[in-house]
Amino acid sequence: MIYIASDHLGFKYKKEITEKLLAKGYKMEDLGPNDDKFVDFPEYAAKVAIAVSKDPNARGILLSGTGQGMCIVANKFKNIYAGLVYNEALAEKARMENNTNVLCLPTEFMSLDSAERAIFVWLSASFSGAEASVRHLKTVKDIENNGYK
Repeated sequence: MIYIASDHLGFKYKKEITEKLLAKGYKMEDLGPNDDKFVDFPEYAAKVAIAVSKDPNARGILLSGTGQGMCIVANKFKNIYAGLVYNEALAEKARMENNTNVLCLPTEFMSLDSAERAIFVWLSASFSGAEASVRHLKTVKDIENNGYK
């Protein structure tokens, strides 16, 4: 399942991207908003993070003006590894090296076409399982569970 949400600045992209993903057979759930009126982004980032955190096979996509705030909020939730990307190469690395499960995209700084390409690259990429990446993610999980020592 892919959970998707945006703020008002990402609403147009969210609609277009959702249609493309559904057409390609992806299971989607749109967590809002339902129009492009001003909204406070943390609410929508939290909705996606909560949904993804409950399902280890789920992924989330967050679309906002800069992507920064959405990414910060999503990463406050346990078992969420959100990455802010702005091109295909970063999307692939975010998945392969950091095993991200939430993708944050800055709609003010990416064309719709670029955002779509980054999403499809990210969805088709897999975690590499490289020794260094596994070690780094174990450290991140230890910090998440026990705090930094």
